Amino acid sequence: MIITLLSIMSIILLTMGIMLCVKQTIFLSLITENAQNKAFLRSFGLVFIVLGILCFFIGLLNQLEWAITFLCIMLVISGIFSFLLAKKMQ
Repeated sequence: MIITLLSIMSIILLTMGIMLCVKQTIFLSLITENAQNKAFLRSFGLVFIVLGILCFFIGLLNQLEWAITFLCIMLVISGIFSFLLAKKMQ
């Protein structure tokens, strides 16, 4: 069960990371388009790609403690991204 859920989460994180790095126009429609915002989206895109790859390997370990620790870290990073994106949207 852990492997399945973390595999789905890995696919979602990788997709989100690729969209942040490559398809920035989706998010730049919400915020102003400048070099600082492009760098912001690209850096968080790379972080989400790394989290997606890490999520896949943690899923292969099949350890509940590692999975819960990863989910807590991922939720904190996603929360920081959401907060900063919302702040830039004002």
